[in-house]
Amino acid sequence: MNSKGQSALEYLMTYGWALVVIVIVVAALFAFGVFNPPSNCSPFSGRILLKDYAITGTGITLSVANGGPGAMSTISAGGDLGAGTVGTDPLAVGAQTTVTYTGSPAAGTTYDMNVTYTTSSIVHTETSKCFVGSV
Repeated sequence: MNSKGQSALEYLMTYGWALVVIVIVVAALFAFGVFNPPSNCSPFSGRILLKDYAITGTGITLSVANGGPGAMSTISAGGDLGAGTVGTDPLAVGAQTTVTYTGSPAAGTTYDMNVTYTTSSIVHTETSKCFVGSV
């Protein structure tokens, strides 16, 4: 009977050590940020070209360019963080400007960033989705 008890104890100890190793590996992965996806912004869907972006605790700043055949005018910005400010209006073809949305983006949240502009008396709205990783 003693042999069976020892065998059962060794069996349980083996699985116990395996669980301890798994817990240590998962904790190390969390410490290195493997499970914290980085912040990112998707490109706009039309003629606005997303050149760069910055996501901080005080807002989101997008660097955009006019990729279309004509100038953009009456440019405005809005979205889930509220109204944004546009650096240059009107925006010539190929010209670049910044769009700044002030607010406090929360980590783990996706925000819609809208830019509305006019070309040839037609109003267009384009959206970029920005995911906020750790701020």
